[in-house]
Amino acid sequence: MKKKSVIKREYGLLALLIALMVPGIAGCKDAGADARALTEKVRPVKAIRLTAPIDTSVRSFPGSAQATREVNLDFRVSGPLVELNGDTGDKVTQGDIIARIDPRDFRVQVKALRAKLAASRAKLTESKLQYERYINLIKENAAAKATYDQVKATFEMARAQVDADMRNLEAARNALKDTNLIAPFTGFIHNKLVENYETVSQGQPVFSVVDLSTMEVEIGIPENLVGRVDRFTSYQCTFESMPQKTFHATLKEVGKKPNPSNQTYPLTLILNPEESSSVRPGMSAEVMVTIAGQSKNACFSVPAQSIVNDSQRKTFVWMVDENTGKVSRRSVETGDFTHTGIEVKGDFRAGEWVVTAGASFLKEGQTTRILEQASKTNVGKLL
Repeated sequence: MKKKSVIKREYGLLALLIALMVPGIAGCKDAGADARALTEKVRPVKAIRLTAPIDTSVRSFPGSAQATREVNLDFRVSGPLVELNGDTGDKVTQGDIIARIDPRDFRVQVKALRAKLAASRAKLTESKLQYERYINLIKENAAAKATYDQVKATFEMARAQVDADMRNLEAARNALKDTNLIAPFTGFIHNKLVENYETVSQGQPVFSVVDLSTMEVEIGIPENLVGRVDRFTSYQCTFESMPQKTFHATLKEVGKKPNPSNQTYPLTLILNPEESSSVRPGMSAEVMVTIAGQSKNACFSVPAQSIVNDSQRKTFVWMVDENTGKVSRRSVETGDFTHTGIEVKGDFRAGEWVVTAGASFLKEGQTTRILEQASKTNVGKLL
């Protein structure tokens, strides 16, 4: 009996202990649920405060330097070279004779045509006198009309022959002049393509000459910027070989057709001649283009991570109410990428907060807490 009473007493204590533990377990469960609800209700996010709207943007484009003028020089006649004045890298001055073809045969041709012209002129003089005599005879009815027509035709043929011989002589003289290859502008020999004493053909390149007095830089701009070229306000170029130096440029022209390889339109700039003496053709460049905006369409710049697209392909950002912490959607129109982010247009005001991280997990009206951004000079908040 004593043993049974002990067992009953132990069961009673166990029941009492269980009864006391159940409310505690329920309380812990309720506390965990409240914590999770609180966590789900207030979500930490990263955000930035919008600064004043930007009315300009800066775009960067790769490019390459090229000479304003680069031509292959060739002869307009054929023949053996007897003079070649210049080598790769040499400077040439406008009007210099830089190569010469043997003129012997061309001089002989000029002499022959000069003699032929003299004979034609003599024949013209004789036929003219004969024609003038027959004019008087025909007036007096002292000559047959058929004979008169023959004399007249002979005179006209002699005159035409003189004209033809004069043109042939002029062409021969021009060919003689063309045995000299003359530099069309002051520049440098980029490449020598033949050797002296070779026989060259008409149109065969002899020298490649570049004008380095003015240098150009060509870049490619996308289709959406072609119509905004009139809003390009400044151009600054840097080169890989001279990273510490900035060159100013002005617009020369915009191509009418896109490049087949990347569908960008070529835009050519002219470097300031006073600054570009060290620039050479083929150098890789980076061009910073400043694009002016329009006041009525002034836009803000936000990080690309702020942009969200919904299932209807509508673009928006999450705005944070500074007082309540609640977020709301704000429709935007995206513009160009800039060095600070992406341009957006919409119903914005300077000072508003835009979510920059975690935007894809937010819901309309959700309460958030903006995370503080660590100071670059106080890492770890040790100060």
